[in-house]
Amino acid sequence: MKRFLTLLLFGLSLLAMPMHAQDVDNSFVFVDEEGEIIADGATVVRNTVEQYDEGTEVIYSGISVLNESAPASQLLRMHYSIKQIDNGSYQICFPITCNTRTEVGDFVTSDGTLMSDLQDIQSEWFPTADGTCIVELRIELVTKSGFPPTVSHQAWGRSMTLKFVKGGAPEPIKGDVNGDGEVGISDVNALVDMILSGADFVASADVDKDGEIGISDVNAVIDIILSGN
Repeated sequence: MKRFLTLLLFGLSLLAMPMHAQDVDNSFVFVDEEGEIIADGATVVRNTVEQYDEGTEVIYSGISVLNESAPASQLLRMHYSIKQIDNGSYQICFPITCNTRTEVGDFVTSDGTLMSDLQDIQSEWFPTADGTCIVELRIELVTKSGFPPTVSHQAWGRSMTLKFVKGGAPEPIKGDVNGDGEVGISDVNALVDMILSGADFVASADVDKDGEIGISDVNAVIDIILSGN
C-alpha cells in the first residue's frame, strides 16, 4: 500500500511540474547576497535585525534580480503580496520607485528596466516590535507600445516568498522544501521541479543530507508525508 501511495504522489508531482515550468519565463531570477540563485517558489527567512537610523530597526531581504538572458531593454515590474505584517512597515524599491506598506494586500511596483544585469530589490521590513512579515514576490515581464504608450503583459517570471522574523527564527522543518511551514505534495512538486530543471543546490531540498538533490530526497519527503512526522 505504501509503495502504491509513493508512486501515486510522485506521479502527481511529475504531472504538475512540467506544466508549471513551461508557464514561467526564466529570463530573470532571484539571487541572494552570495549570488546564489533562489529556486522558483522558494521561501527565504530573514531574522537579522540591524539599525537603520537612530531608533529605527530594519531587517533586509538581501535579494536581487539577475538578468539571465533577456535584452537589457526588457521592461519588468514586481508584484508583491503582503500575507502577514504584525507591525511596522514593509518597503520595496523596484525598479527605481519606492513603495511603503503597512497592511496586507496585493500590490505592484512601477515598470522599468534594470539599472544593470544585477539589481538589488531594496526590500526590507521595519519592525516596531517582535513579530513576522511575510511577502510573496513575483516578476512580470511587460511591453510598452503606442502613443500615448500602453503597457501590456508579456509573461510571468519567477516567484519567491520573503519571511521576516523578529524575536527568533523558527527551526527548519525537515522536508519543508518550499519553506511554507508544512510538509506536503507542494514540497514534492518543488523537489521534482528542481531535479527536472537542474536548479542550483538548495539546502532545504537536501532532505536526506547526502549533499545532493535527487530521487532519494523525493522519497524522503514522501515518507515524511505518509508517516505524518
